[in-house]
Amino acid sequence: MSATTPAVSTTPLTAWWNNMTLSGIYPSISTTSTTPSTASSSWSSHFIFGGNPSTAANTPQSTVPPSALSSGYTEDITVAGSLLKDKITGLMDTLMGRESVHAGCGYGEDGRIAMMVDKVYLVDRLGSHENLVGTVHVTTTHIIFRAENGSKELWLATGLIASVERGTLTAAGCQLVIRCKHFQVITLLISRDKSCQDLYETLQRAAKPVSVNVTELLAFENREPVDDARGWKRLDWPAEMARQGVLASQNPKWTQSGINEGYTICDTYPDKLWFPTAASTSVLLGSCKFRSRGRLPVLTYFHRQTEAALCRCAQPLTGFSARCVEDEKLMELVGKANPNSENLLLVDTRPRVNAMVNKVQGKGFEDERNYSNMRFHFFDIENIHVMRASQARLLDAVTKCRDVAEYWKTLESSGWLKHLRAVVECSLFLAESISRGTSCVVHCSDGWDRTSQVVAMCQLLLDPYYRTIHGFQIVIEKDWLGFGHKFDDRCGHVGVLNDEAGKEISPIFSQWLDCVWQIMQQKPRAFQVGNAFNERYLIEIHEHVYSCQFGTFVGNCDKDRRDLNLSKRTKSLWTFMDARHDDYMNPFYSPTAHVALLDLDTRAARFSVWTGMYNRFDGGLQPRERLEDLTMTAMEHVGVLESHVAQLRTRLAELKSQQQQLSTSATTPTNMIDSGMSSATDELKNLSISHPLDPLLNTSTSSSSTSRLLERATSQESGVMDSSLYYPDEALTRYSLKWQPLRGADRCSNPTCRGEFSSTIERRIHCHLCGMVRNDDSGQISDKMNQKLKKSAENEPILNEAHLQIFCRRCLKSTPDERERVCDKCKSD
Repeated sequence: MSATTPAVSTTPLTAWWNNMTLSGIYPSISTTSTTPSTASSSWSSHFIFGGNPSTAANTPQSTVPPSALSSGYTEDITVAGSLLKDKITGLMDTLMGRESVHAGCGYGEDGRIAMMVDKVYLVDRLGSHENLVGTVHVTTTHIIFRAENGSKELWLATGLIASVERGTLTAAGCQLVIRCKHFQVITLLISRDKSCQDLYETLQRAAKPVSVNVTELLAFENREPVDDARGWKRLDWPAEMARQGVLASQNPKWTQSGINEGYTICDTYPDKLWFPTAASTSVLLGSCKFRSRGRLPVLTYFHRQTEAALCRCAQPLTGFSARCVEDEKLMELVGKANPNSENLLLVDTRPRVNAMVNKVQGKGFEDERNYSNMRFHFFDIENIHVMRASQARLLDAVTKCRDVAEYWKTLESSGWLKHLRAVVECSLFLAESISRGTSCVVHCSDGWDRTSQVVAMCQLLLDPYYRTIHGFQIVIEKDWLGFGHKFDDRCGHVGVLNDEAGKEISPIFSQWLDCVWQIMQQKPRAFQVGNAFNERYLIEIHEHVYSCQFGTFVGNCDKDRRDLNLSKRTKSLWTFMDARHDDYMNPFYSPTAHVALLDLDTRAARFSVWTGMYNRFDGGLQPRERLEDLTMTAMEHVGVLESHVAQLRTRLAELKSQQQQLSTSATTPTNMIDSGMSSATDELKNLSISHPLDPLLNTSTSSSSTSRLLERATSQESGVMDSSLYYPDEALTRYSLKWQPLRGADRCSNPTCRGEFSSTIERRIHCHLCGMVRNDDSGQISDKMNQKLKKSAENEPILNEAHLQIFCRRCLKSTPDERERVCDKCKSD
């Protein structure tokens, strides 16, 4: 990195910081020494009367001499005065009938608080990158670090903060370690102890706000009009059940029931439920009262080939001797709904010891003697508390261990891979049973944690539809969101007021995504989001589950999301991912290669640590280039070149026809058809050239449309090529035959963006025209640029950052036909 400070450029942070309305208290802590003549306040506050943002920059700041920093007395007076002025401003706004600029946008009642601390070092714990000095900005929604030389800008949503740890004061300063829910670890080094303490307390308030109001999450900060019906209606229950084959006309043994309309009998179930047709309302109500949380057995998946059903529920309230005739009858009807086998397999995912303990609390498990044609099976999947501790030990292994022996010892003690294996084995057992024609009923304690894991995984193994991008979203909507996995409690979306609420946090959904990744390593061609692309897909889902940027995973159940009116107030994650559909495509996907994945290897050696997830931000541990990214880029480049070849051949045919026309004009009447024209047309009609994005969009140009295009181009009425298909010579020479390799592309090439790729998981996209080097107007690299490139050591950053064309998605625009992506410069040219 060059030692000289580059010219100040406009960045997203600069624009945001210069234009945002400052309200409340904005402490600006400076660790630099100042002279009395140019002294700046260690605490500076801006107050805006009437909500006019333009006056913020001109607001006078109080000045404090450096000597006052040690005592802190003047700081306290300044802060007290700022608070008093804030209150007076709010009172004046109320009296004048104006909307307060502090209302509804801060921590509690004190309004929006933003903090700025400069001279902070961002430390790379692995030493793969040099430490950067910069400024930390804290707002109510984000924490931003910006390097002084503009080389790095890091944004972190406050909802992603899991914990903040403060180290001891040393000669170099005091360390702050920010651990995030998506497994990013940010280490800051601050020279002054007081500045470190102030920042530590601010981050603690940001990570664990006093208020537990879910409407204060980032998803509700959206100021744009929400029109996201497509994303919020991703799951259509009747349509999904019809796809499975559960319709009165297809299978009269199962029917939809309106017993839970308005969430009357179970508020953690969806309002549309499917039961055996023979089950009466009294049977359903009786079974509901006998099951924990009212979660009675309901259908979630119907296997069309064997007509076996997969049902889910919660544990029964048996205690030591209780029984329920209605519940026994409902179980019997579930078995009889399968014409191929009346035997029913009931799977309890808990260890037997845990189930026995629950009997003391009046719950427990079913007695096989009371249920006809039923076999019982336990699986040793541990509870949420064990999983929480297990992942904590796993993170210690992947982030703190420095030698191999310590790493393997910590990993073994975590038991994480053992837990993954237990979930996959249970899911495989269910899939094999259903494929043999045996209906299954699954439960754990309350039926929303372990049950969701194994039921959703079982469907992935059985149904290839759920292994597509759209189908994967459907199974999440159905078996996680619809059947009431408590995302708010398990992910800690809101502040934790006591230890009991803290014990509800557990990485159940993260563990399921890890299990999906483990299966993808064995069957990469079976998933449309397979292999490394599955990582990008799964990791983005995982991140936004915790970031709360979208409303999809807000709430503990479907009823909560309807009560919060999320579809009208927030955006859906699925719409966001739909716009990036090709980022998640698997170039090796074969829809017919695997139907049911029943030959999985569940030996312990086949389970490994998902470093793409847990070490995502550790650049030194990630590959510089991924095979799947290289394959997809090569396919895209081939498509672009084929399109270019088609243009060149069209131009060649045009030149041939013009030559033939000139050679025969002296002897042939002008109204005759040029013989060379027909030969050129025949040559073009035999071409079969696809468009550059056809491998991604799964579309191809039809031969009929190509024929019509060429017939129009070689119209007998004109005798010349159609001008609409004329390709100027400069357009035919602007394509780059070489594209920049992905290795070394650390940031977007757009000079107005310069966004950094935080990890190799992020998608890097080529411009279809200037894929490698930006040329000057003559189409050649300028002499001045050649001289610069000769100085490789000094100009390597220039080569990587300014002239090699790798872009982020927001800096590339699609052509009107959506078949090419071009950067702003190529678009303007």
